[in-house]
Amino acid sequence: MRKRLLSWLAICCLLTLPFSAPPPVAAEEQPSLSHVFEMAAAEFEVPVEVLLAIGYAETRWMDHQGQPSQLNGYGIMHLAENPTNDSLVQASRLLGIDKQVLTRDIQANIRGAAAVLRQIAKEQNQGHVPKKLADWYTVVAEYSGLSSHQTKAWYADDVYALINRGVSRVINGQEVRLKPTLVTPNHGEYGEPRDPSGQATPDYPEARWVAASSANYTAANRESDGNAINYVIIHTTQGSYNGTISWFQNPSAQVSAHYVIRSSDGQVTQMVQNKDIAWHAGNWDYNVHSVGIEHEGYVNDPAWYTDAMYRASAKLTRWLCDRYGIPKDRSHIIGHNQVPGATHTDPGPNWDWNYYMSLVNQSGGGADLVTDNATSNRFTASANWAIGTTNAQKYGADYRYANPETISDAAWYKVNLPTSGSYDVYAWWPSGSIYNDRTPYVINTTNGSQTVHVSQRTSGGVWNHLGTFNFAAGDANRIAVSRWTTGTGYVIADAVKFVKR
Repeated sequence: MRKRLLSWLAICCLLTLPFSAPPPVAAEEQPSLSHVFEMAAAEFEVPVEVLLAIGYAETRWMDHQGQPSQLNGYGIMHLAENPTNDSLVQASRLLGIDKQVLTRDIQANIRGAAAVLRQIAKEQNQGHVPKKLADWYTVVAEYSGLSSHQTKAWYADDVYALINRGVSRVINGQEVRLKPTLVTPNHGEYGEPRDPSGQATPDYPEARWVAASSANYTAANRESDGNAINYVIIHTTQGSYNGTISWFQNPSAQVSAHYVIRSSDGQVTQMVQNKDIAWHAGNWDYNVHSVGIEHEGYVNDPAWYTDAMYRASAKLTRWLCDRYGIPKDRSHIIGHNQVPGATHTDPGPNWDWNYYMSLVNQSGGGADLVTDNATSNRFTASANWAIGTTNAQKYGADYRYANPETISDAAWYKVNLPTSGSYDVYAWWPSGSIYNDRTPYVINTTNGSQTVHVSQRTSGGVWNHLGTFNFAAGDANRIAVSRWTTGTGYVIADAVKFVKR
C-alpha cells in the first residue's frame, strides 16, 4: 500500500521495480502534458526531445480520444498494431498494461512509446541506451514501424528536423514546447540514401516518385482506354505523411492514392501513375474517373492544413485540371465525403474550401517567385563555385557546388518582392551522400540576418521549406548559400522560391 502512495516520479527512480502503470492521480493533480513527456523521458532514459518530436510528427500532440489512424495507430505517440508495426503490443508487454488503456490514456501512451524506444535502443546497442541525442536516429527510424528502409529514414529525418528547428503548440490551454536543439544525427545504416523510385518517373513535374504496391491499384491506360479523368478527389490521411506512403507500399493495405502531400512544407509524392486507377474513393466508378490526393493530417485538427499544403495541393489540382480538361469547380473538385456511398468524412469541416478553390483558380494568394542559379542577373557566385550537371535531381539545367571553407564566399540570390510582408521561403537542391550535411542558408529579413542549416544529403529534387520570414518590398539580395559550415561534403546552390503569405 505504501508503494502505491508514492508519486510517479519517485517510482521512476526505483530502478529495481519493473515497468508498470503509475498509481492513479486525482483530476486536480494531473500533470501537464509537458511534464508527462519529461517524466516518461526520465523513467526510460529517452531524450525528451525525441519523445516530443515523435509525438508532434505523428499527431501534433493530439490523442484523438482512442480513435485509430489509417495505420491502426493510437494516441499521441501512434502506438500501432498492423502488419509492419507492433509497437502497441510491445508497449503492452513492457508495461504490463492492457492495450485498450494504452489507446486511451495519454500518460500510458507516452510511457508506452518511451518503453518501446528504450527497448529498441538496447537491442541496437548491446544492452545500453545511447547517451548522445545524435545516436537515437536509428532508434527513431525503427520505432516508425514503416515498411521500407527509405520511409524509415524519411521518418527519422522529419523527427530530427523538428528537433533542430523546435516547435510549440497550445494544448488544452497549456503550451507544449520543443525547444530547438542543433544536432547532426548519426544516420548509421541509413546514411546511404536509397532510391525507391525504380525506373518510373512522376507525371507531375514537382512531385517525387515512390511506387505504391501493385496490389493496391489497378493498372490501366487512362484516358487512351476511353476512361476520362473527370474528378479530383481530396482526402485527409488520418495519419502521418511517411506512414501513409509506407502503407500504400504495403500489399496488405488494399488502398492507394495518386498523390500524398506533406503538411509542413507541401512536399508532393506521387505513388500511382495518373493513367492507372488508384483505390481511394470507395466507389469503383469514381475511382475509374478520378485522381486522388491525400493530405497529411487528421480531420478533427485544423493545424495540419497549412498554407504550404493548400498552395502545393491547389497547384497540383490546377495542373491536373488543365491537363485533363477538368472544370475548376466544386462539382468536379470534391471531397471524399461527396463520393456517392462514401462512409468517410474527409477532408472534414476544417478544410477551407473557399480558400482552396481561390488558389486553384488563381484568384487568391501570391505567385511563386523562383530564382535559379542560372536566372539572368539574379544569382551571384565567385569562380570557386563550380557548375554541376550530372545529378538528375537538379532544378533546371545545372547547379553550383563548392567545398566548405571558413571564409565569406557565399552564393547570393536576388529576388524582387512586390510587397512587404510575410513569405514562405523554399530551397531546391539535388541530394547525394557526397553533399554537405549542414549547409547554411543565410536569409536577410526585416528582423536581421537569419541562418537555417539543412542536410543536402537527403530531400533532393523537391522544394524544401526553410521557414516563414518577413521582408521589405523591393529588389535585393535575399538569400545566400554559405560555404562557412562545420558540415562535410560539397555545398550546393541550385534554386530558391518565395511565396507570399
